Amino acid sequence: MSYSTPPGGPGNAGPYGAPVQQQGWYQPSPPPPPGSSGEGKGLKRVVIGLVVLAVVAVLGVGGLALYTAVGGGSLPGAQGGGDEEQQILSSDEIETLLNGRTTALKSGDEDEFLKPFVGAAKDKQRKIFKNLRKVPFAESKYMVLKQTGDGSDEWGSDVALALDVAFVHQIKGVDVRPVSEWYRWTVEKESESAEPRISEVGGSPGASAMGNAVYYPAPWDLYNDMYVKRQAHTITISAKKNSADADRFAPIVEASAKKDLDLWRSNISSVPNTPEGFLVVLEPDRKTYIKLYNGNSFDVGWDAGQSVPMPAFNAGYSGDNDELQYGGARIKMDTSTSRFTSSTWQRGAGDISRHEIAHALIQPQDPGAYGQNEKTSIRAWVVEGFAEYVSCRFDRALGDASVRADLAGEEFSGELPGQDFELANSTVGANYSLSYLAMRFIAEKGGEEALFEFVVDHYRHPTKLDQQLQQAVGMNEVEFETAWAQYVRSSI
Repeated sequence: MSYSTPPGGPGNAGPYGAPVQQQGWYQPSPPPPPGSSGEGKGLKRVVIGLVVLAVVAVLGVGGLALYTAVGGGSLPGAQGGGDEEQQILSSDEIETLLNGRTTALKSGDEDEFLKPFVGAAKDKQRKIFKNLRKVPFAESKYMVLKQTGDGSDEWGSDVALALDVAFVHQIKGVDVRPVSEWYRWTVEKESESAEPRISEVGGSPGASAMGNAVYYPAPWDLYNDMYVKRQAHTITISAKKNSADADRFAPIVEASAKKDLDLWRSNISSVPNTPEGFLVVLEPDRKTYIKLYNGNSFDVGWDAGQSVPMPAFNAGYSGDNDELQYGGARIKMDTSTSRFTSSTWQRGAGDISRHEIAHALIQPQDPGAYGQNEKTSIRAWVVEGFAEYVSCRFDRALGDASVRADLAGEEFSGELPGQDFELANSTVGANYSLSYLAMRFIAEKGGEEALFEFVVDHYRHPTKLDQQLQQAVGMNEVEFETAWAQYVRSSI
């Protein structure tokens, strides 16, 4: 299971409809009815969220290309005061602030990194600096997205401005291209001869009033002391106080990643921009889990995990790769759910890990070309069905049990799940299981290699579903849906 989205139907998420303001989730269907809170009938009652943020649907690109759409402000030096005003805080000084933090972070010079911060901002940045130094970055730098205020003053003193700053970073083995997290710095300068100071740091207000479009806060922002466990294919993160649980779950997360990668490589020989590893945050506190990468997002109450797509930060790059919309993904999982607390926690943790890692594995293939017309978007049943197929590929009994539980008592219309996961059937669990059966049907009909090739090609070219089904199983869309419906009825 992968996602959840904001109220109002499809769209906030990007891939499954027109952009809607607000939280930027994809919500396939309402929460389960009373008594089915995600831990009851069928494992698929728990929606494991794939957050596809609306900013991608609105803007389509990452990095400085977002600047004009974020709107309203100016880059350093772009605004000038009147003739009577003095330039107190210059664009060169702002550039020095950013470059200095970039250099100090890379070198590990904590004192230099903290030098311009004051007050509570300094204490907070000290913790963030220590946390960031635990992460294996291939690239990390600070860049201005937007400036509010021009640093000039009629009286030659006391200026303050707001900088929306992108923390551009690429984690070794996890990201195929740099991604970004957006901060807002309040920069002050008392006089022309004084040093600029950063008095406040928080998440950027975001683009188009969508506060969660900034991928803030990351775990390094939330945790006073961040625990990082590196393994061959995974980086598992938690708060230091939860490190014992992280150590217990991390081997299962790692084993799940290896299984997913081995399955991928055995079925599809060479796919550009395939991640080699995955970052997974394990968090038992529900409020903290909800905040991660989403800011002040609401709690739908029934998601157990999410794979959060991270748009590529394209500034400074050239060539065909600039078409790449996603640089990677961030996985977070709520370890307070029964998947991690029941007597069968090894099975539950493996199931959710394989599912979310499957989403992250294929995420860079998503072209980000979304619209209101379903035929222009990646089909939800392909996205969720693929992740479920990968997960259940290693536990067929679990898949069969989920199908029976999720479809028991359901009125099956014979239609593939729609983009909002409500059009054809009434529950989230049913739609996940039906999507899983669609993938399993393709694999059994055309072979597993045909299934993987179908999914990758559909991600890249969502408008060509008919041709893709012809290639995979020798059927057009109508024929496929009819044959699949018969397969579903024989499987219940």
